[in-house]
Amino acid sequence: MQPPVEFRDRSEYKRRMNDLLKIDPRRTVVLTVDMQNEYLDMELGTAPVAPQEAKRVIGHTRRLLEFARAQGMPVIHAYVKRRPIEPERGFVTSVLGSVSQKARLSQNAQAEARKAPDRIDGSPQAELPAGIAAPGDVHVTTKRVMDAFHGTDLDTLIARVFKAETVIITGINTDTCVYATTFATGNRGYQPVVISDCVASMRGLDHHWMALELMSRSIAWVMTVDEFKAKVGAAAAVAH
Repeated sequence: MQPPVEFRDRSEYKRRMNDLLKIDPRRTVVLTVDMQNEYLDMELGTAPVAPQEAKRVIGHTRRLLEFARAQGMPVIHAYVKRRPIEPERGFVTSVLGSVSQKARLSQNAQAEARKAPDRIDGSPQAELPAGIAAPGDVHVTTKRVMDAFHGTDLDTLIARVFKAETVIITGINTDTCVYATTFATGNRGYQPVVISDCVASMRGLDHHWMALELMSRSIAWVMTVDEFKAKVGAAAAVAH
């Protein structure tokens, strides 16, 4: 497949769409997707993002979540914790990934292909980095595929428990689980907002950038932590 002859600049579309976005903090939840040591700890992870990317994501995510909690927004962490029986019985989450792993072809820009099942419940790789979770956060650990809604109670939490209309999305990897979950968020009628400071890809900056471009052009709003905070501040000013 050949690349397109021309690359069209969509920055004006994205700018205007971000201007049009209205966020009601009372009907907003913040979602982290696979924000785990497997990807963000350089010593523990078997599929890490680049070190500077891990530092960026963890720092900005802590800042985002502290702000969100202070505003009374619920925080949900959706991630994978596999039962040991699952890999023992041959359960795979991605056929493509399984074929790649067996062939020892790595998708990771920093590491070789995984040699063992990842994120087994009870392993340090399955845990969230220090400072990400806080008391009162909700954890959804039944995620098994790229879409965090599939086979979990995430939609029930967002729709019926928190009655949200906007979902703020962060996590790893930008081009797979964040991308799939963002699609699923939009498909369910929520406003998906991806925080670019708080997502990264183990496959490299090109995959990260391409995913953000596709999402911002067609399925989601993409903005920084500071831009999101400004939106919330503007909503609060109108309310008063």
